[in-house]
Amino acid sequence: MEKILEMKNIVKKFGDFTAVDNVDFSLEKGEIVAIIGPSGSGKSTLLRCINGLNKITSGTINLKGETGMVFQHFHLFPHMTCRKNITYAPINVKKEDREEVEKRADDLLKMVGLEQKGDAFPAHLSGGQKQRIAIARALAMNPDIMLFDEPTSALDPEITGEVLNVMKKLAEEHTTMIVVTHEMGFAKEVADRVVFMADGKIVEEGTPDEIFNNPKSERLISFLGAMLRA
Repeated sequence: MEKILEMKNIVKKFGDFTAVDNVDFSLEKGEIVAIIGPSGSGKSTLLRCINGLNKITSGTINLKGETGMVFQHFHLFPHMTCRKNITYAPINVKKEDREEVEKRADDLLKMVGLEQKGDAFPAHLSGGQKQRIAIARALAMNPDIMLFDEPTSALDPEITGEVLNVMKKLAEEHTTMIVVTHEMGFAKEVADRVVFMADGKIVEEGTPDEIFNNPKSERLISFLGAMLRA
């Protein structure tokens, strides 16, 4: 399989605090990786290093292609309709043909189950609907890797499922994805590989079966126990 991303000896410091501590990470085309771990373990920082939102302190990143990112808090343009949110960057940044982009936007709206909301403004959407529009907007740029930074953590539990269902659809289409998540069921069901981070380091990684059914490190066993009790 073709490696689409390779990260070696990645360190990211904020002042005296080391958020990511000498991490090696790679990703193959078509692979779905879930990154799990306690809050403050460096998961989101690592994700932001991949797409350049965080400049690494040291190490090397070899990325073949472009990334699209979906954040916890949507970041939709409030003054634009859902369709305009989706079409703005491909038309104005990538200078793609307007007609083609608008057709793709309609297809994406349908894919996320919101074809009737194209002319609505974000203020009139639920949190789950906003997040699905954010996913469509990221996909509109035809990224090589989709990055998800805890995409359901700001949502009410009853609408989390509608966002996870869209992500499962992407997984079925073999979209290359890295998902930072607290949704253990999603990681178990959808990921090809699960990476467990703590204290800025990758402590353990493996298949969902290895991570959830046969954890080796005390740190992972303790984390999974806490998640089950939550």
